[in-house]
Amino acid sequence: MKQKLTILFFILVTAGYAQELKYGTGGTVYDSNGKKVNSTNVRILMSDNPEALHKYNVGRTKKSFGNGLFYGGLAMITTNVLVAMNTDDINSTGSSQYPQVSSDRSNMTLAVLGGILVAASIPIKIGYPRKIREAIGRYNSALPPTYSENNDIQTAIVASNNQLGLRITF
Repeated sequence: MKQKLTILFFILVTAGYAQELKYGTGGTVYDSNGKKVNSTNVRILMSDNPEALHKYNVGRTKKSFGNGLFYGGLAMITTNVLVAMNTDDINSTGSSQYPQVSSDRSNMTLAVLGGILVAASIPIKIGYPRKIREAIGRYNSALPPTYSENNDIQTAIVASNNQLGLRITF
């Protein structure tokens, strides 16, 4: 009995790890049951397929780099605009009876640089999903046909008056 349960356990563990992956929005990866798989587990699953792992790592790097540029640029724009709005560059000259007031324009160099960063991040952020989809496609094509065609493995506990059992449906 112990031997059969041990074999059953190993079969279920293998079936759990050899499953098809699906791409979701925003670079998220889901397994065949629709559960989100974090990037560390995706890298572990793809460790047997170095080409798919390389493409996945390139896609994740592009995502991180694009996010850094995008949010860094937004922060630069916001900071420069807020500082410019709250700074008084007013110069008063002339006599006390007839003062002449002039104001200097704020320096918007940081906002322009932030805009350039945001614009540069757009093609990077558009390109990373393709790399991740290619990696998932390569991973799924390398799976054994039994798992990619029939990935609907279900287990259930069956009980009646005189017996208790475990049902596995492939």
